[in-house]
Amino acid sequence: MDKNKNIIRARQGMRIFKKKEQQIWQNVERVVVNLSVMNNKLSSRIQYMTGRGKELFEACVRAQAEGDQEKAAMYASELSQMRKTLNNVIRSQLSLEAVINRLSTLKDLKDVKEAIMPVKTIISNISKDVHGAMPELGMNIRAVQDSLEDISLEIGGLSGNEIVYHNVSDEEVRKILEEAAEIAARRTKEAVPDITR
Repeated sequence: MDKNKNIIRARQGMRIFKKKEQQIWQNVERVVVNLSVMNNKLSSRIQYMTGRGKELFEACVRAQAEGDQEKAAMYASELSQMRKTLNNVIRSQLSLEAVINRLSTLKDLKDVKEAIMPVKTIISNISKDVHGAMPELGMNIRAVQDSLEDISLEIGGLSGNEIVYHNVSDEEVRKILEEAAEIAARRTKEAVPDITR
């Protein structure tokens, strides 16, 4: 009799585990979809800012040619500020692409558990970088952060333990952010002329 009760409990436990695991994968999928939407918005903003940067540069050149130094300085100042913002947006997009790729290659719950903290850190950094340039992304970022928190809690509940994050994740985050910053700087220089030359 006790043996049958244990078997029934074990089967119920497996069903609960499978259901929780399915919820985790659905949340990961939802995060990837939301990140893809954000990536598209960032692409559009980069395209707009690149065009605007070229317009500002041409206006600065025209003002210089006309001898209007005050106007040229105004355009140059606006272009300089826009380049900084563009650099942040490009860096954010590159980081976002790295996160999408990482989440798309997860194979099992162990991968999810190891990836979750670096992903949360990168999303937090993206939020800071695009806050001023694209406040409309705030809702998308909040939805992603909420989903990531749900995933963390669900994984912790499955293992029965608190999730332990390794220092490796900090190193992974640092590498992704450094690479994104380097490529963003290069792309910004290619996209918008440098007025300091």
